[in-house]
Amino acid sequence: MQLPEIKSAISQQAQHPTIISYADSNHYLLGIEDEQGNFKSARDKTGKLMSLNSITQAKELLKQHGIHYAMIEIQTAYDEMIGNSSSHHCRYRVEF
Repeated sequence: MQLPEIKSAISQQAQHPTIISYADSNHYLLGIEDEQGNFKSARDKTGKLMSLNSITQAKELLKQHGIHYAMIEIQTAYDEMIGNSSSHHCRYRVEF
């Protein structure tokens, strides 16, 4: 899914732009998440998965495409170790 498709999915359906961060990592995934928690990652024009270097870079990319908010989800090794489901990750909404 490319960024223009993400903008279209947000306006047509109940999907949210989402940035996923794994604690202590410098890789951030950008995509959309539906109400059931299904994540579809953004891809570049060649179809390669987009891995960004910072939340700021992801926000700027969304902003360039007319998207002015995102859900940010931060996952940690601790969550994985104790078996927390994705609903227990740190999640918050940021406007930009």
